[in-house]
Amino acid sequence: MQRKSYYFMILMVFVIVSLVVSNCFAEIPDKIGTQDAAFLKIEPATRPVAMGGAYTGLANDVNAIFWNPAGLTQVEKKELTTMYNRWLANIRYGSFAYAQNVGKGATIGVCAQGLWTDIEERIEDTPEPESNKTVYAYAAGLSGSYALVPNAFSLGGTVKFLNQEFDVDNSNGLCADFGGLIHLLGLRLGLSVQNIKLQMSNEADLPTCIRFGGSYQIDKYLVLAGEYSKYGVSEPSYHLGIEKWFYGMFAIRLGYNISSGDNPNKGLSAGIGLRGYGTKPLENMDFQLDYAYVPAPDWGSLGDTHRISMLVRF
Repeated sequence: MQRKSYYFMILMVFVIVSLVVSNCFAEIPDKIGTQDAAFLKIEPATRPVAMGGAYTGLANDVNAIFWNPAGLTQVEKKELTTMYNRWLANIRYGSFAYAQNVGKGATIGVCAQGLWTDIEERIEDTPEPESNKTVYAYAAGLSGSYALVPNAFSLGGTVKFLNQEFDVDNSNGLCADFGGLIHLLGLRLGLSVQNIKLQMSNEADLPTCIRFGGSYQIDKYLVLAGEYSKYGVSEPSYHLGIEKWFYGMFAIRLGYNISSGDNPNKGLSAGIGLRGYGTKPLENMDFQLDYAYVPAPDWGSLGDTHRISMLVRF
């Protein structure tokens, strides 16, 4: 009885904090004209976006590092993932993450995400460019999470270094992500605040985001998830997702992402996953290949994409 009361108290505190933080973000004015590092609004990874971006309240693999670092405590040993895709106009995007359980309820990790492309440089009005220049933007971070109550309540954070080189528009700096996750029976609730500006080389604001989500594990192979997210410069978005595994080897994922902004319906996302174990000398490794169809983001015209990523557990 005492343990249930303790969990109930944690739940109430978590919900109250979520409501307070959400209310604070509702008061943030629109500063889209002074926003920097817009690439941070691109959702990394493959599995989470196949579920419509509803991942903050699930966050049960290394991809948590991009959504809710508190979820890294669910990494049992070591996990590594990498993803790459190419958009229209030869714009390329990739992400990488690694997390390791170091024992006593603690997990550490590193991550990186970024995009890059080549642009033509001309001194005069000529048919052929004088040269080509690569422009890019990336973020690299260090993460840590700790289970205050094992298998029930965890906190986590990430400190990220940002750098972007867009010809004359260059900047760098530091920002941070923080998150919390509670797990009661089959229910998980997660809260994260991302891209909190610590220091920048210019006066521009970052696309700070709040995410609040939940998931329910119906059985070992079926999970439902939902999420509310809001960037300080945009209207809220609502995310729904489902994942179903068959025999622990094949997964189907569906998601839906609804925004109340200028583009009110980002639409349906979908994906699949394949999971298997290696043979000698890789028999201790667990390999997972994920695919997702991702609709074009509502803040740009990059077009729809097809993502593929690899996740390795060892």
